[in-house]
Amino acid sequence: MKRFRFRFESSVVFSSPVSSHSWLLRALPKQEQFQRTEEDSLRLEAGLPDGRCIDVPVRSAVDAFGGRVQFGCVLQPHVRLTLVSAGTVAQSPYRICGTAHGMYFPPSPLTLPSDEMLTFAREQGLDGTCVSGISQRARAVASAVHARMEYAPGCTGVATTAAQAFALGRGVCQDFAHITLALLRHAGVAARYVCGFLPGEGATHAWVEYFDSGVWLALDPTHDRSVDYGCIKIAHGRDSADCPVNRGVFTGKVQQHTTVSIKVDPL
Repeated sequence: MKRFRFRFESSVVFSSPVSSHSWLLRALPKQEQFQRTEEDSLRLEAGLPDGRCIDVPVRSAVDAFGGRVQFGCVLQPHVRLTLVSAGTVAQSPYRICGTAHGMYFPPSPLTLPSDEMLTFAREQGLDGTCVSGISQRARAVASAVHARMEYAPGCTGVATTAAQAFALGRGVCQDFAHITLALLRHAGVAARYVCGFLPGEGATHAWVEYFDSGVWLALDPTHDRSVDYGCIKIAHGRDSADCPVNRGVFTGKVQQHTTVSIKVDPL
């Protein structure tokens, strides 16, 4: 077992006060066979228009995929909402024994492959005709996506589909994961989207889990590598729409700006 300390801080700043702000977060590690949370905490703070700050009550639940969710509401006008989650996890090698639900085989709304993607899969031998073995096929798909796509923040958004990002030829980790999911499922491999934290300093990250002979294993197509120690899993789903880190609605016509800071260190 190896142990890691994490700290996740994010602020949403509004250009003018908002109210009746209902929010849902995924900001704490998911309990998995390879990952055990030893301790964690989550604190939310709202910044009021007069400069004062108030603590925001947090309620907890579990989503349909077994992930931990936190939710609540801020009724009074505020101009900022800040979350800080921190804790330690113990990890063994990234393996999750279990079964593959049927939902992870067909395309999801954000991972429907285009004709261009299917042609790419056929030309690269990624449709299962040239690569035998599920793990070999999964690694070939992730490597092909990494080589085909350019990492370019700002050119895609949360609603960008795999087909749209593939046509652009660039995107962020979410897009790399969606395209990989689309091609894996097209090749008959059960696969699911994962969000979490990487070792070091940065922001939230996305990778892919695929199912091979009773075990879920993980690949990071953005960096073309297997996922191992230090990658802290937060949630999984069919695609990113099933497990957003932060989602909310509020009353007010404003502009908003979000900052994210994550640090993961070995202990």
